[in-house]
Amino acid sequence: MPQEPNEFSSLHDWLRYIEKVNPKEIELDLDRIDRVYQTLNIKLDFPIITVAGTNGKGSTCAFLESIYSSAKYNVACYTSPHLFKFNERIKVNKVPCCDQDIVNSLNLINSKRQGVPLTYFEITTLAAMYIFFQKKVDVAILEIGLGGRLDAVNLFDPEVSIITSIALDHQDYLGNTVEEIALEKGGIFRPNKHAIINTKNEKNILVRYGEKINSQVSQLDKDYSIKDNKDSFSYLGGEYSFINLPYPKLEGNMQMQNLAGALRVVELLEQKLPVTKESIELGILNTNLIGRLDVVSKKPLIVFDVAHNQEAANNLSEFIVKSKNNGRVFGVFSILVDKDIDSVIMPFIKLVDEWFISSIDHRRAQKVDIIKLALKKMNKTIPIHIADNLLQAYKNAYKKTSLDDNIIVFGSFFTVREIIKENYND
Repeated sequence: MPQEPNEFSSLHDWLRYIEKVNPKEIELDLDRIDRVYQTLNIKLDFPIITVAGTNGKGSTCAFLESIYSSAKYNVACYTSPHLFKFNERIKVNKVPCCDQDIVNSLNLINSKRQGVPLTYFEITTLAAMYIFFQKKVDVAILEIGLGGRLDAVNLFDPEVSIITSIALDHQDYLGNTVEEIALEKGGIFRPNKHAIINTKNEKNILVRYGEKINSQVSQLDKDYSIKDNKDSFSYLGGEYSFINLPYPKLEGNMQMQNLAGALRVVELLEQKLPVTKESIELGILNTNLIGRLDVVSKKPLIVFDVAHNQEAANNLSEFIVKSKNNGRVFGVFSILVDKDIDSVIMPFIKLVDEWFISSIDHRRAQKVDIIKLALKKMNKTIPIHIADNLLQAYKNAYKKTSLDDNIIVFGSFFTVREIIKENYND
């Protein structure tokens, strides 16, 4: 283990250190983090919104963060993973926290650990909440890292919980069926608090669970809905409706559903956090999310997406079919070893004309030979180009493109991260 840092150490040194505190990268359990949290002796007096789901969590958090920021609230948002810098995970008013604030909080959490082997995610979750406490935020939007019931974020009681989607992912931890995964995610619900089921999959299981524990359940298309007005849309809720709202800039056929769930949160918190229609409109228009159905060029069409499970891959492929230019489609792809590679590449087998692959620069990277084998198994004649790294794979694809061609970069946050800096300023 690296030498224990202090308040004068760099954030880089702290992150290296806390990676080694617990040898397990993931250890789903609330007992250890709760023991350390109790020693902080802080009272969180702001409403918490907890967001869980297989896909759509990041977009839902981004919509909420932007709407409440537009309404001039002091808004905290905690998400994971990050694309460029760790600081992106802990934001106040859409601005990543500075290194020193994070270092000070990590130093405090570590001093209170007293040997309790918290994971990297558990330590950083406590650090984020302590920062939000110090900043005296008005509302905190918290994204579940994995599952729901035993995720570190679920230590904190939400005023409103929302589940964005249910699909197979992380089966090693959450269960082998969508029903088991749904119940794990439903663990974020609380008695006598609002529980939004913003998914059409396995919603009956979630409704029954929510009613069993006496949550105040809201269902998409039953308690709230959205209506297309061609040039605008309307949100139709219970007590509140918002008419003629602008469409978001975020691409993809699921974004309107994600936005509907976010607007239900806004409606349910109207008494505590009133928001004008003008703030909602501004918040929708100012919502951006790098790396999620992210179109960085149209001629050629270049799309970055962190899709790493079947549901996300299906959504991405549908978007490409609808949006692509008439030329060739090049796929730049890599994935982690614990993901179901077949289900992620299946929607693209007839869509992609050539593949450009490499291994991710990560300890859980899938071997490039395994990726090639999976692609060849589904299409024996498809051209596959192997590069030393993902950035080179992307450059090789780009060299072959004409203005009427298309490039899709997908498979993991790490896939996108290694390439996307070529198209964005850090």
